[in-house]
Amino acid sequence: MIKSKDGTITPMEKEELRELIVQELEKIRTHKTHLGQGCAACHVMFSLKNTLNNSEQDCADLVSQILSEDSKLNEEFIETVEQIRMSERGLGGAFAIRERESKDSYLDAYFTNVLDELGSDLAQYSSEILLRKLLLAYLSLYIAQTIGVDYHAATEELYYILRKNEKKNLQLDEFINKLQDRIKRT
Repeated sequence: MIKSKDGTITPMEKEELRELIVQELEKIRTHKTHLGQGCAACHVMFSLKNTLNNSEQDCADLVSQILSEDSKLNEEFIETVEQIRMSERGLGGAFAIRERESKDSYLDAYFTNVLDELGSDLAQYSSEILLRKLLLAYLSLYIAQTIGVDYHAATEELYYILRKNEKKNLQLDEFINKLQDRIKRT
């Protein structure tokens, strides 16, 4: 892992990570890497995972940290995600062509999976973390519906805004605190 002994990342290490991200984005934009139907953002994170031999979560955190600290790179990152998911793929139609029985089965399975995942999160984490997760999911869905992109692209747009503007994170925290206070009063 690229980290100092105290767990921080040195400026030189940050620059190395930044350069790795820049290189992967260029490969994606110029089609020098094959994504198949994979996600451009995930490809960058997995490329770091393979290079650094770290966990997915550590690499996702590193990508987020680098992008949060470099607004120009953050812009390039989201432009690449948009190029692939929206411009080149025009995603969204696969579900619509399924037979009704297949659709129902698909929806039933994911409904159960979501409840199981939330139940697990509730057992392992604080209610604040679970509320944040639910709020971020709602915001992503709202963005997807409003601007007409798929959920994954909307989630990347949301995280782009959160990395770009720390005030948005504070607004989320304030809302979660208000919601928790309201729940406690009832």
